[in-house]
Amino acid sequence: MKNVLTRRILLPFHSVGSNIRENIQEKIEENLYNKCSKEGFIKKKSIIILSYSSGLVEANNVSFEVMFECDICHPVEGQLIKCQAKNITRAGIRAEYTLETPSPITIFIARDHHYNNETFLKVKENEDITIKVIGIRYELNDETISVLGELKNKIDVKKTKVTILD
Repeated sequence: MKNVLTRRILLPFHSVGSNIRENIQEKIEENLYNKCSKEGFIKKKSIIILSYSSGLVEANNVSFEVMFECDICHPVEGQLIKCQAKNITRAGIRAEYTLETPSPITIFIARDHHYNNETFLKVKENEDITIKVIGIRYELNDETISVLGELKNKIDVKKTKVTILD
């Protein structure tokens, strides 16, 4: 989802010149690409600078208020996500959102939440499934958002049939 954010960027005094926009872009990319910020996971190569303030000299640095647009991934409770089961253990299923590389989210589906669910037991590795988000967790600079999910259905790719759970 596209969002407009504002950040304070510090550049060393020697990097302020005719290529100021490129230097600000590099600094933002270095600090935010493929990482979690307070707003969510910021997708690589999605940042577009909209505007920046006149610089304010602070010791050996110049401070800029930069407004930029970027793609952010931030799942919410109740959201349905199509993903792929990557690893199945006694604890449950670890899945990933496969439409983006690298995946911005890692999904965990606990076996304890599905103790009487036949479909859960039939899920195989690399199979497409749909989950409902029941919780999220991430910290600043994490490389993925951890999602706790509930299995909603298993997608049979060969027959393109969806099994709906009650």
